[in-house]
Amino acid sequence: MNTTTTLTSMLNTQIQKEFESAYIYLGFAAFFDMKGLAGFAEWYKQQAKEEEEHAMKIYDYLCKVNQPVELMPIGAPKNKPETISQVLKQSLEHEEYVTNLITTLYFQAEKEKNLFAKNFLNWFINEQLEEEQKAKELIDKYKMFGSTPEGLYALDKELGGRQ
Repeated sequence: MNTTTTLTSMLNTQIQKEFESAYIYLGFAAFFDMKGLAGFAEWYKQQAKEEEEHAMKIYDYLCKVNQPVELMPIGAPKNKPETISQVLKQSLEHEEYVTNLITTLYFQAEKEKNLFAKNFLNWFINEQLEEEQKAKELIDKYKMFGSTPEGLYALDKELGGRQ
């Protein structure tokens, strides 16, 4: 396989989107660091690292299947949240957006009858299910516990323990 396809172009764009995701999460981490919520900040720093790993996973795949890697510019995050609730909501919305991107990639792999790519993208589909679940769980926990200083402190402490 050595001809560039639509899927290859889309995967290159996805590398960019994954790095942009890392920037978004790093922005969220900075928001929490400025609020003195180091646990939340650490949680989002870990999210940023995961997004970078996802970008590199796609990069490695393209190299493995002898397809060109085209790195694109990464823009600054567009949304500047002002509250914790906004960060959590934007995080879930972003994960839903990424799920849509991955789904589109999978359907393009099907259209191109590319079994290697479909198999590769299955990992990302499962990962997105987990990412959306984590974002929803964080919203639920914040709604349950975040309204009091004690609850927010406990949640921040829990999030700071993420490995």
